[in-house]
Amino acid sequence: MPLINSLHQDEFTRIVGWKTQESDEELLAYLDLSPYRIMKYLTLGPKQAKEYLGLRCCLKELNLDFDVYYNKKGKPYLPSNKQLSITHSFDMVCIGLSKFKIGIDIEKNRPHKILNIKEKFIRKDEADWIPKEREEEYFHVIWGIKEGLYKLDGGNLWNFLHHYRVDPFELKENEPISCWISDETKSRNYEAKYTLMEDYYLVWTLDFE
Repeated sequence: MPLINSLHQDEFTRIVGWKTQESDEELLAYLDLSPYRIMKYLTLGPKQAKEYLGLRCCLKELNLDFDVYYNKKGKPYLPSNKQLSITHSFDMVCIGLSKFKIGIDIEKNRPHKILNIKEKFIRKDEADWIPKEREEEYFHVIWGIKEGLYKLDGGNLWNFLHHYRVDPFELKENEPISCWISDETKSRNYEAKYTLMEDYYLVWTLDFE
């Protein structure tokens, strides 16, 4: 079974990535789902069904047998005291579980696409310090950070140019990156990190307060 990565960030945070290359039949046999979860799986379309099985694989890796629920804004949560974030891209599914508020994002390395949308999320004060020779890498990481902040905040602030900012950093995996959420009245600082998983960028943000 292709468990791609299982990260122990600290005693409070775990992140698991699963590449769903198996057939649905293989995943169902591995998971041995309850009748209720089988019924849920059967109500989903092919893409969503595969993502659901990948999610269950990640939860199993974390020894969690909870069902995942969603609030009105689509933010996932568990019936426990742990904070949960979910992300998927193509055949990769990842979850982050933490004592702290967490937002994670995984994106396939697609230089052409990220360059086409850079004006939607790269601020001028960010563009000023990004090295031109490595801008595609920086863009992927910054996009992931802002997606993570959006999820961490519960989707309350949507503008990636106005509400989210990333301080200058060097491209070093698993090293802290300073980032901010701002609205009309206040700004708050958060910590982000990233790592590479095959040809994907996995980014996570944490609120330690």
